[in-house]
Amino acid sequence: MQGTDHREIGGLLLDIGKAGGSRIKRIIYPPGFRWSTHMKPVVKTELCMHAHAGFLAQGQIHVQYEDGDTVELAAPQFVSVEPGHDAWVVGDEPCVIVEMTGSSPATTQVVACPCGVSFRIDNDDALEHLVAAVQEHARGSHDHAVTREHVLAEVTSV
Repeated sequence: MQGTDHREIGGLLLDIGKAGGSRIKRIIYPPGFRWSTHMKPVVKTELCMHAHAGFLAQGQIHVQYEDGDTVELAAPQFVSVEPGHDAWVVGDEPCVIVEMTGSSPATTQVVACPCGVSFRIDNDDALEHLVAAVQEHARGSHDHAVTREHVLAEVTSV
């Protein structure tokens, strides 16, 4: 999508763009995607620790929290998913969620690879995704593994 930062992480597709002072993310989860199968090895946490709030535009997703509570979500609807969950796509259709972060002033956090590629986030809720993106880049582009602790040590605020 033109004008966005496009990424593929753990099998999901992510487009990030700006509108005014807000950041908008379109996340496409393919059929068969499950967080614990596809993202856990990348992020290195037992559960997804990212809160999700936005609009489920397409597909169905099953969310299961650590305490066993479950939620079934089906498009179209607004959704809110708290940190501490596993989730997976239900059926043969991709799941598309559009999330927007507010326009309140935020500190941007940056990690720069020695090769010149930079990774940025505008809120702490995305920190684990920043770590995953840096680790994926190091592995895919440089055949080098970096630990979560190493990535966090390199984060600077601007």
